[in-house]
Amino acid sequence: MIWPLQILGPPLNFLTMDSPMLYQELCILLIKMERKQGHFLSMKIELLLENSRMVMLVKNRWLSRFFPHYSYSPVRGLYLYGGVGTGKTMLMDLFFDQLPINWRKKRIHFHDFMLNVHSRLHKHNGVEDPLEEVAREISNESILLCLDEFMVTNIGDAYILNRLYKHLFSNGVILVATSNRAPDNLYKGGLNRDIFQPFISTLKERCVVHEIGSSVDYRKMTSALQGLYFVGKDLSGLLFQKFEELIDKHAPTMQQIEVVMGRKLQVPFGANGCAYFRFEDLCDRPRSAADYFGLFKSFHTLVLDGVPIFALHNRPAAYRFVLLVDVMYERKARLVCTAEGIPNDLFERIVTIIDAKQMAFGIGSRLSMNDDLELCVDNQLAFEKERTISRLTEMNSREYLDQHAVLISERKQL
Repeated sequence: MIWPLQILGPPLNFLTMDSPMLYQELCILLIKMERKQGHFLSMKIELLLENSRMVMLVKNRWLSRFFPHYSYSPVRGLYLYGGVGTGKTMLMDLFFDQLPINWRKKRIHFHDFMLNVHSRLHKHNGVEDPLEEVAREISNESILLCLDEFMVTNIGDAYILNRLYKHLFSNGVILVATSNRAPDNLYKGGLNRDIFQPFISTLKERCVVHEIGSSVDYRKMTSALQGLYFVGKDLSGLLFQKFEELIDKHAPTMQQIEVVMGRKLQVPFGANGCAYFRFEDLCDRPRSAADYFGLFKSFHTLVLDGVPIFALHNRPAAYRFVLLVDVMYERKARLVCTAEGIPNDLFERIVTIIDAKQMAFGIGSRLSMNDDLELCVDNQLAFEKERTISRLTEMNSREYLDQHAVLISERKQL
């Protein structure tokens, strides 16, 4: 029998050997998607034909008169959404890696993509329609855009995305995206959400929307590895000793790294690809995705001291920590840290409105409203914490750290 993933390319032995359940589920998903317009396998064929058509039309303007011109690409994209750890990113990466390397294609994390968009907007400041210029640049570079962890959390991005993608789709760009939220739930409850509604309609028109309905978080099925995540207080000395082991004979120094548009981030101690921070210096101060992406362009390992239990008083720090973990996971960076609790305990006091109502009646939680606890009722953070807990668990696994070691070895050879 020929499995769908073998059709996509070489046999994927690492899936069959290490994750047989996930491999089987991916195969079932691809078989189901075979019946849908815009699925990965037919997208590969359609993209091949579209790429050939565009190359021919560019090379021969005379022939181009006899071929139809589209205001949108005739190839529909794909929007994959579902719970954390269900294989969305793996599916997208499998598809992306099977396409010819010389194609105009780009795979990028959504946070990194938006930073790039803001940087381009800054460059085109003063132009009549800077978003049109940005869209033109992006579509000239990539006709296929793969975005991981699609999310919208602020009105600025909501406004930009609505207009930016109108231009991108008009330029023939094909979008493949992964997300934890269905399109109709993007920017849900956000300020002036009505300005974002047209984008949702366009997204559903230009992409096949497919839910991965698995309830299994495969990240939590990895092999735990002790020694990188220390739980308890007053462990700073032990952590710094671990940092010294990682940097070997290199002397740690204070460093400054460029983040974006001339802004710099100060690293208290850095050496041999490892950066040492106290939690409050990295997450309890005004930081953005740009700071974290800049950090992991220069360092592959973060030693972080003092991750706290999150509650109402440190909610902004919790949001930054979620963002930090997202960036680290995207960069396959290594985390060595001390924390006041295991990943689940760090976020236990972050609850949804529904959770808070149930707790008031003593339903569904080991916590209750009578406990002397400082709860933080925040639907958005409570939604995102599940992804962070899942990723923290995987980042301390043998499989993840083996991947990290391979990447570091490959970078040293470049």
